[in-house]
Amino acid sequence: MTTAFCLVSALFAAGCSKNEPLRIGYVGTLTGRHADLGTAGRDGAIFAVEDINRRGGIKGRPVELVIRDDRDDPETAKGAVRKLAREGVAAIVGPMTSTMAVAAVPVVNDSHVVMVGPTITSNDLSGKDDNFLRVYPTSHATARHLAHHARRRGIGKIAVLYDLSNRAHTEGWYRHFREEFEREGGRVVAALPFDSSRPVGFLALARQALAARPDGVFLLSGGLDAAMLCQQLRKLGVALPVIATEWSATDELILHGGSAVEGITYYQYYDRSDGSPRFAEFREAFSRRFGTPPEFGAVYAYDATQVVLQGLAAAASPSKLKEAILARGRFSGIQGEFTIDRFGDADRKPILMTVTEDGFKKME
Repeated sequence: MTTAFCLVSALFAAGCSKNEPLRIGYVGTLTGRHADLGTAGRDGAIFAVEDINRRGGIKGRPVELVIRDDRDDPETAKGAVRKLAREGVAAIVGPMTSTMAVAAVPVVNDSHVVMVGPTITSNDLSGKDDNFLRVYPTSHATARHLAHHARRRGIGKIAVLYDLSNRAHTEGWYRHFREEFEREGGRVVAALPFDSSRPVGFLALARQALAARPDGVFLLSGGLDAAMLCQQLRKLGVALPVIATEWSATDELILHGGSAVEGITYYQYYDRSDGSPRFAEFREAFSRRFGTPPEFGAVYAYDATQVVLQGLAAAASPSKLKEAILARGRFSGIQGEFTIDRFGDADRKPILMTVTEDGFKKME
């Protein structure tokens, strides 16, 4: 049993001061090219912690969120998790990208701290009985939906551009999409990797993609890079249907892409146009707190933090947190119910979205 685990167990014990804060960690990319997602996740986690503290905390104890920046670097992510474990956090929310999660999960397993990922899709982490749980489905199921959608749009030949800076997300996504797309009779005519952590020639990439004469383009990247690629496609005077993943669907996409990103379609599990009373209340309160509406990363981080908090409220001690979460299995998220199976993998119903001049819109 590690020192950190003993510390957490001790803090949870009945002999602890009722006012002793219960600490949970958050790890996400707060600096660098993908900071939009990490910052959104941080705000969602903060909002959940502030909400539980307004309600009296957990078993009469306030909750403290300890925030760490992984800097979009695997070694930094590992170090952040180790430090949080040494500091005795009861659980960790994060990371926000699959590459950071793949790096961090072995450290989490060694530390005996439960980690709940808000937006992790990598299939490399699925079907495993370990200390990593998630509130977001794997890429395999979503890739199947997107491949079918691409064929329905009349795309027979497609060029795929994917960012290796988040390799654990993009390579698995591309592999599953290609399998389903080809099963439907389509063909990948160009597969072009790039690394956004280094200088990228977006115009050259766009030219390479178009040289293969595709019927459509599939972008596996963050919002900023997807915007840059669409801008270059527009400069080359080509109007092809573009599909993407939810990773691209941040405000950075619209801010930097403008009219060039209009018409992009993608599947996600977050509905910005949700008119339900619960989400309307959440959106209004979140906007007042942070000065901006919640992006999908904030919603999923809020859900992930709630899973941790509800598990800690039900568990007799941190050593039983994972069992408490899995025993419950079904959770009520900000936008409907989702389930977590015995391996910690989540299931939700996907939504087809598009980008219009008014922003992100639901298609079906």
